[in-house]
Amino acid sequence: MAELFNIMKITVGPKKLTARVLVNPGMPMRTAEDIEATARVYYLAPAIAQHACLGDAGEHFQDCMADTEVVHLLEHLTVEIMNQTGLAGDVVSGRTLPVPVDERLFDVELSCPDDALTVGALSSAAFMMQWAFLNGDTPAPDFAGTVEALRQLALSLRGETGAVGEAAAGEDASPEDAPEPVEDAIDDGADPVSPAGETHGEDSTPA
Repeated sequence: MAELFNIMKITVGPKKLTARVLVNPGMPMRTAEDIEATARVYYLAPAIAQHACLGDAGEHFQDCMADTEVVHLLEHLTVEIMNQTGLAGDVVSGRTLPVPVDERLFDVELSCPDDALTVGALSSAAFMMQWAFLNGDTPAPDFAGTVEALRQLALSLRGETGAVGEAAAGEDASPEDAPEPVEDAIDDGADPVSPAGETHGEDSTPA
């Protein structure tokens, strides 16, 4: 089966993880090449539109989401999955950098408070992108279920079995326990996937 991405290498440092990502030949390089697929990603995780983004088109990811690198979209989706687990710390950041030797090759730098959490979020985001761009006629992935499964995995690896047990038991969480949104809500009526200007694909996304 065709794959949208090929994650060539993952390097884990003291504070960040760097994934070298290849957009496979024949696959779209930019979100503008398949706006319907981009919209599917947005509907899975609409909070990505609110992310702060240091691109050329504006201050938020919604300003460039309609025409940016598909790997940039992968980065923001990964950051949002990490943010929604509530286990990634106060600031979840990411940056997408082109690799000069190949126009299809990118380095994605991600906050790495926990390597299993970050790798799991990246893998989950790649799976969701694969669905959105290549298998959109099949049922959508369970975003909330994926986040919770990743959260429980990370907690179990940290030895926090009591927290995992409470989640599995279905205890109600108060609103204060929920992850904070990445930025203030976008303006009412904004179209997060409307045509936008060029962006260089580098950003920092606080949570």
